[in-house]
Amino acid sequence: MKADEGSTLPLIIGLSALLISMVLVTAEVQSLVLVKARALSEARLAALYIAKQTEGFAPVRGLDYSEAALPVLGPILSVRVSSSDGKTFDAEVCEKWESPFGLHPAATICDRAKARAIS
Repeated sequence: MKADEGSTLPLIIGLSALLISMVLVTAEVQSLVLVKARALSEARLAALYIAKQTEGFAPVRGLDYSEAALPVLGPILSVRVSSSDGKTFDAEVCEKWESPFGLHPAATICDRAKARAIS
């Protein structure tokens, strides 16, 4: 029987590299998911806010309500709130995503939500 000679250093280096890459990928994905969830929540807030503010008024089709929604939203890239039928408000919010470690270029993440005024 031969004696085992060698070092575990290559194994430790390989496992460490694998662990570091997993941490980086997980952080990037979690950051992206967080921005996507925030965009959805801001879109829901904008649609619900405008639906609540216009409750009891005559419907206006095609009016852009974006400026009215800006004061209640956090720092966002863009917002668009409109209504095609005067009762259902469609909001689209876009936010800028930046890679936490600079591994990817910045991207614009958008999401949409709808709310209906009940009256």
